[in-house]
Amino acid sequence: MLYQFIRGIYMLNGKKIREARIKLGYTARDIENLTHNPKFTTSISKSYLEELERGDKKNPSFEKIVVLSQVLMCKLDDLVAR
Repeated sequence: MLYQFIRGIYMLNGKKIREARIKLGYTARDIENLTHNPKFTTSISKSYLEELERGDKKNPSFEKIVVLSQVLMCKLDDLVAR
């Protein structure tokens, strides 16, 4: 999925998502549990996250990417390929 940020158009990078998750010591199930929280506007299931990381899911909503960046404590730019 392509997203347009202020500096241009970028593509979501599943490898970077996985690296950020592992760096924090989270499993895919941990991300599911963390996002299943009223403070977030959407949740991310374990299977959905795994599809994103493998590159099988090509069309995540911008809202899901924002929530994922919040849970992984990183900027949106950290999750995209340039």
